[in-house]
This record gives sequence, structure tokens and C-alpha cells, in this order.
Amino acid sequence: MARNATDNIPVLSFQLNLPRLQQQRKTLHGSFHSLIFKLPDIQYKKKEHQIYAQSTKFLISHPGDESKILDGKLVQAESLKSSWPSGKTETPSLVIKTRRRSFIRRQLLLRLVVASSILSVTLATAVFILEFNRLGSLVNGRAGEIVANFNSQIQHLLESSGETDQAALSQELKMLLIAGNSNQSMGQLVYSSMYDLHGAEIAVEYDSKYDHKDHLEKLLNSTADGPPDNRERVNFKRVKGTPYIELTFPLLNSDGYQTAILKGIFAVSLQVRDEVVGRIMRSVFGAIGIVLLTTLILYPVIMALIRQLSKLTENLLEANIETLRVVGSAIAKRDSDTDSHNYRVTIYSVALADDLGLGQREIQGLIKGAFLHDVGKIGISDRILLKPDKLSASEVETMKLHVRHGLDIVKQSEWLKDAADVVGFHHEQFSGSGYPHGFSGSAIPANARIFAIADVFDALTSARPYKEPISFEKAMKILHQGRGNHFDPSYLDSFDTIAQSLYNSFAHCSDKTLRAKLETIISRYFSGG
Repeated sequence: MARNATDNIPVLSFQLNLPRLQQQRKTLHGSFHSLIFKLPDIQYKKKEHQIYAQSTKFLISHPGDESKILDGKLVQAESLKSSWPSGKTETPSLVIKTRRRSFIRRQLLLRLVVASSILSVTLATAVFILEFNRLGSLVNGRAGEIVANFNSQIQHLLESSGETDQAALSQELKMLLIAGNSNQSMGQLVYSSMYDLHGAEIAVEYDSKYDHKDHLEKLLNSTADGPPDNRERVNFKRVKGTPYIELTFPLLNSDGYQTAILKGIFAVSLQVRDEVVGRIMRSVFGAIGIVLLTTLILYPVIMALIRQLSKLTENLLEANIETLRVVGSAIAKRDSDTDSHNYRVTIYSVALADDLGLGQREIQGLIKGAFLHDVGKIGISDRILLKPDKLSASEVETMKLHVRHGLDIVKQSEWLKDAADVVGFHHEQFSGSGYPHGFSGSAIPANARIFAIADVFDALTSARPYKEPISFEKAMKILHQGRGNHFDPSYLDSFDTIAQSLYNSFAHCSDKTLRAKLETIISRYFSGG
């Protein structure tokens, strides 16, 4: 018999009986399935009623007759959703916590990357707008000087009381085009026109040497639906990759009154365009670099904070669960009951709930309620609670008040509020003959209907100070006598499929084994909050 140096656990090597295994493959029941392993040669570690398969991915828990494992003929294991690394013996809670932390890290990294991408795109857009606004301001400032000079030269034409001298204005527009082309490193003025305040065209001139007249036609067609704005404006347009700036200026007479509108189209030079694009690209990549660097710096800081918060959360959850156990145990002992009842009834209830497909939140409330189902008995006097004789009618009514006391207790805690379905309704009956409300059918919460079956089943099959346990077959017969009256028929049918397996596994095992099983259940259903 070899020993593992790391944990000092005996290692047993044996052969499995393959024909027997194949014959037993169909013994799976409900959600807490018995798995039949068909591996011809497996090493196992045995420790405190738990067997861990080194070369499989499942925790093997056998709370009953261990000879079934040790004789090498049959291995039964409870199926867990989490898989275990080969050769390791982590507890279910440790594996789930590790996976949850890994999930948090992935989610954090993903969100930081998404946030960085969004921030980078936002900064790139802002830089793009700022750069083109800067270019527009530069062009508009230069054009404003030229237009101011142009306006002063044509004021005498704008003040004419007769018809406008279009020939003279056309000549002035030609001179304006020449002035607008004085700094071609920035670009050139390729079009200018004048309109009266009603939008009627007075004069128009093109730069005859400009090569992309088709661009001008497209730009002019895009604004042909209405007169130009009579305010000073700067608009950016792009035609086939070439940037243009549309300029609009009001023209004033010597009295300062607007009498006409000047419109021009400025073609930005390739040199300026490349400079602007270069500045944009440098700014964008710089912004992306800064964001990514900040993300890399913040990631470990945030992860450290999350680990601390996660640890505190786990400690709080463990404290809550432990308090739940302690309170449940105190109630059981005051009622001459045992911890085993609370453990088994919780295990049975969760097994049935899982088989029925209830969600994680509902099962969390079921677990809390199962532990605290009789918490209201704290408010019942010992004279009645511990009375060895039959209770009188008035005493029975007093005893029934433990349900309302229990609701008052659990509703004072936000964390225990979801236990109210079991605490407040586990004495209701499907036919409506229960108490305290006389609810029937689906009006009774699902958790209460589940718990009622598990509670009665365990009460029948377990020993109490005042009774011996009855057999599984008699217990199931009594349950079916209450079908449709005490119990939900569909829930009872589901319980039929898993009852034998649960009874064989947990009806006669020790508190230590039951507690280990509960640790697995709690880790599974409370690990996500």
C-alpha cells in the first residue's frame, strides 16, 4: 500500500468488474445520479468516507457501505457539474471558488478591453473633429481677411440704387479667386458666387484651371435645393477622398447693412490633407496607447481589490451559512430532534428541486427554508413544545402559531426573506386543508410543496426518541396515500424516481457524512451569490 507524500492518504489499486459495470449503467436516477465508472485500472484516494478518482474528473462520494468500493466490483459516484483536475483532491467549494475567480478575471479583462476600445474610438473621433475644426478655423480666418478686403472694394456696387452691375461684380469675383489662390500650399479657392438676400444668383465664377470640375458640380448639386445661409458659416465636405470647405459670408454696404451673400468653395491641398491625417493618426494611436497602458496598470489593481472583495463576500456567505446551521441545530435540539433531520431533509428537498428543474435562486431559498422551517418554535413555550402527552385543542392552535413566528423572524433579514416560502407554507396541504392560510394547489409556493414531501419522508424513515423508523416501502406507501390531498401529485411522481437512491445513500449515514454532502450542495448553489 503506497502513500502519497503530499497528503499522507493511502492509495488503493484494484481492477473493476466490467461486465457488472455495464449491467449497472442504467441505475441513474434524477439529478443526483449514480455514475458507473468503467475504467479497467484506477487509483483511488480514500479519506473520511470520500473517495477521489485520480484518473477521472468526478468527486466520488459514497456515504454508505464502503465495501462496494473496496471489493473492486462496483463504484457508485454522485455526479457533480464541476470537473476535478486529474490527481488532485480539491474540495467542491475550492474548485467552484477558483472557477468563479477565473470567470471574474476574464470578465474584468473583457470589459476593460471593451471600455478601452470605446474610449479609443471616442478619442479618435474627437481628435478628428478637432483637427478639421482647426483647419476650418485657419481657412476661415484667412478667407475672412480676403472677404473683408473684397467687401470694401465692392461696397459702392452694393449701394447702387439701380440695377446691380453684374459685369463689375463678376470681375471682382475673378479677382477674389486670384486672391484666394495666393497660398496654394494650403489649398485654393475654386468657386465663388454672390446672391441677394432672397437667394437669387447675382454673379458666379469658377477657377478654369481646376482639374476636378465634376467635384464642384456634385458639391453645388448638394446645395441647390435652397439659398445659402445669410450667416457666416464653414462646412466640410468630401468628394472622392478630396476634402472641401464651403464658406459663406455676409456682404455689407457702407452703412453696415447686409445686402448680399458671398459663397465660396475652398479645395484643401493634398499636403495639408496629409498633414491633418498624420496628426490625427498620431493623436489616435497616442490616445490608444495611453488607454491601453492605463488599462494594464489598472488591471492588477482592480483584480487585487476584487480578490479582497470576493474574499470578504465569501467569508460573509460562510458566516451566514454557519449561522444558518447553528440556528437550525439549536431549534432541532430544543424540539428533541437531531441535526440529521435538518441535513437529510435539506438534501432530499434539493434533490427533488433539482429534478424538477428549479433555478439557483429558488433552491437557495429552499436550502435556507429547510434549515429554518421550524424556527418559529422558539416562540412556543416549553410546556407545550416538550409536552409528552397529547396536546389539547387549544394547545394545538398555539403550536400552529410557530409558522407566523417563523415568518416574523426570517422577514427581519434581507438574506433570509426567500426562506419564507418554506417557513410560512410547509404545513399547507395540496387539497387546501392545511394551515395557516388553507392554500391549495399551485397557490402553495413550489418550495413548500417540495419540502412537505421531503419532511414527511424523512420523519417516516428516520428514528426519533418516540418512534422507530419504518421501511422505505411503507414510507412510500404512506406518501402515496396523501397524493393529491397532502402532496402535489406531480412532485410526488418526480420524488418516486429518486427516493430509493436517496434513501440508500443518506437514510442511515452519519452526521459527518451528511454535513460533507451539504457542503457540496451549498458550494454548488451559493457559489454564484
